[in-house]
Amino acid sequence: MIRIYFRILRVIWRIYGFGKPMVEWVLIEPPLKGFTFLTLFLDKIFFPGYRQIEVRRPIFIIGHPRSGTTFLHKLLGLSEQAVSFTFWELTFPALTARKMVKPLYNYLCKKGLTEVFPKETGHRIDIREPEEEEMLFINNYDTQFIAAGLLGLDEDEYPELQWHDHQPNSRRFKSTEFLRECFKRQILYTEKQQIIAQTHFSTLRIKTLMEAFPDAKFIYVVRNPHQVIASFLSLLHKTIDLRWGLAPIPKPVIERYNRRRYQAMIDLYRYFYDLERNHELSEERVMILPYDLLLTDLQGAVEQAIKFTGLEASEAMLKKVAAQAARQKDYLPKHKVMSLETFGISREEINRDFAFAFDHYGLKRWE
Repeated sequence: MIRIYFRILRVIWRIYGFGKPMVEWVLIEPPLKGFTFLTLFLDKIFFPGYRQIEVRRPIFIIGHPRSGTTFLHKLLGLSEQAVSFTFWELTFPALTARKMVKPLYNYLCKKGLTEVFPKETGHRIDIREPEEEEMLFINNYDTQFIAAGLLGLDEDEYPELQWHDHQPNSRRFKSTEFLRECFKRQILYTEKQQIIAQTHFSTLRIKTLMEAFPDAKFIYVVRNPHQVIASFLSLLHKTIDLRWGLAPIPKPVIERYNRRRYQAMIDLYRYFYDLERNHELSEERVMILPYDLLLTDLQGAVEQAIKFTGLEASEAMLKKVAAQAARQKDYLPKHKVMSLETFGISREEINRDFAFAFDHYGLKRWE
């Protein structure tokens, strides 16, 4: 973790010098991490009840980002028995921290200052809204989120942030134990029975999660790579530009970054495909949900997910799903997706590199 942190500082210095990114990572990041781990420890004193809670039948939504995982996550989160994390809860996973920060949270909500990222980036983030639980792994720097950010601009690669199932047992299970402890706190905090977690990059730690949570269910959302690649790279570029700025980054560094993220996309699709092909994923525990089904038959897709996971669907939840199904017929994206050419990727290249996914899942190649 310390090594990763100092490598990020080195990248920042080389590209941005002493500017906003350096101030953020020197003056904000260390105190925030220290506060998080201190308050996690204090939970043992002030909220000891969380330690007695059992995490039962968690549901993990996986698949590549921009595949509809967020959409499904929010819909299933309407269940009265289950709970996910809002952005502010992910930022402060400790119950002690939430108690201390709650007045600030209430103030921001009262003033309408809750937006973290605007919808123009392609993924609006609001501190009050459910967000992806993969972000919990940012606390111990054990997620591709780190490699997709500033660290991705380094000349070195960091496979340990991608291939979680291949990590030494001591590290991979340390991360899942941290996740379990966060789940326990959330169950105590919300008084709900079950966790629904969106952990798309953890598609590459699915075997570890299956071992750590033997009664968990997994929903793998699969979308056409042609749609995913342009959308995801656009999101990354717009997010980096908003937070730190793209202009100072040399063109060769951007090109290298794009190629690495593209290869990481291939790897995620390929990893799940290989596990499925080798019969390492039980149909009782892993469900494959086509993204197109969410578009053409949302109610049917949600019903399949509910039946598979065993969630209890209240009448209110089903009404909300039906209303969403009616609204999405007229839905138009509120953000602009950049062209593939912007990232130096062609349709022919995608057709070749993702041939296994097109053939196996019956996805359409684009000419």
